Amino acid sequence: MKISKSLAGQIAQEMMSVVPYNINVMDENGFIVGSGDLKRVGTLHEGARIAIQSGHVFEVYEDGIGMKPGVNEPIIIDHKVLGVVGITGHPDVVRPFSKLVRVTTILLIEQEARNKQEQDDRVKRVKFYHELSYRKGAYDLEFLERASSYGLDLKKKCWAILVDGDVNGKEFRNVFRSYPHYWNLENDKAVFFITDGFLYKELIGKLSACSDVGRIGSGEAEELAAYSLEQAQAAIHIGSRVDPLKKLYTYAELRFLIHLSYDYEGDERPGVIYAFLDQSGDKTGLIETLQVFITENGDHNRTVQKLNIHRNTLNYRLNRIHTLTGKNPRNYIELFELICGLMWRK
Repeated sequence: MKISKSLAGQIAQEMMSVVPYNINVMDENGFIVGSGDLKRVGTLHEGARIAIQSGHVFEVYEDGIGMKPGVNEPIIIDHKVLGVVGITGHPDVVRPFSKLVRVTTILLIEQEARNKQEQDDRVKRVKFYHELSYRKGAYDLEFLERASSYGLDLKKKCWAILVDGDVNGKEFRNVFRSYPHYWNLENDKAVFFITDGFLYKELIGKLSACSDVGRIGSGEAEELAAYSLEQAQAAIHIGSRVDPLKKLYTYAELRFLIHLSYDYEGDERPGVIYAFLDQSGDKTGLIETLQVFITENGDHNRTVQKLNIHRNTLNYRLNRIHTLTGKNPRNYIELFELICGLMWRK
C-alpha cells in the first residue's frame, strides 16, 4: 500500500478546508507529495524523514533546512510506515489538530485501498466472464478454480441465458442481484450463466415476468458455456424473425430453423429424424401417411380418402409420427421440418 500523489493532494486540500493551517503529506521516503503550498511538492521534508526512521511523532520548533515549525505524524498501517502527514505551525498551537489529521489521513488511505481493490476485483470479474463467454477450448484447472472463486461450478454443464432489454432498469436489477453469474455484453444485452437446473427454470420465469426484458434467448446446457451463448444468440436472431411478438426463444424449440438458416451439416440434419421410422420398418405406413397428408395440404378428409383408412387411423398415425420424431405434423413449423426431413432423408 502506497500514498498516491492524487490522494496526497486530496488529503491536503480536504484537511485544509477544516484546519486553518498548511498540511503536507509525505511519502515513505520523506518527499512531499501533497501540500497546500504547491512550491514544496517534490522536495524532501527533513522532519518527515526523521519521523519515518523513528516511527514516532517529530515536532519542529524552529525553521531549519528542509523543514518548518510543525508536527509530523507518521502514517502507520499494518505496522508499516507509509509516510508522514505534517501540519505547519508552532507545535503547541497545532498539536491538538495533528491527531485528527493523522486519523483522517489513515481513513482516506484505507478507503482508497478498498476502492482500488474493488475496482481490481470488478476488472478481474469482467475478464473472467468475457473469457467464459467466448472460450471454446477445454477449461484448465486454473480457469475452473477462478470460476469456483465466483461460486460457479464449471464441472457441470452450463446454460447461457441472453437478455435483450433495459438492463439498467430497476426491475431487472432486482432480478440479477439474486443471480451473481451475470455480465453486460452490450448496453442493452446481458447474459446469465447457470449450472443448476432448478435455478435455470426459476430465472427463466423471473425474466419472462420482468417488464424491463424485451427478449430472452436460451441455449442448451453445454460443457463449454460459449456454445450455449452462441445458441442463445441464434435463438433470438431466428426466433424474433419467425415470431416477433414472442418473448422467450429457446434453442431447443428453434434448433431446426437455426440449423436450416445456417446451412447446418452436422449429425442433427433434419433427415435424421426419419431414422426412427425407418428403423421400425414403417410397418404402419407412417411415411406414406405423412407424404399424402402433405400432398393434401393437411386436409384430414382428403387424406383418409386417398389412403382409404378411417379418420381415427389417421389421427393414430399422426400421433405416432409425433411420438417417434418429436415433430407434430399439425404444427406448421414442425410440419415444415418434417417436409425438409423427407427431402434430406437418406
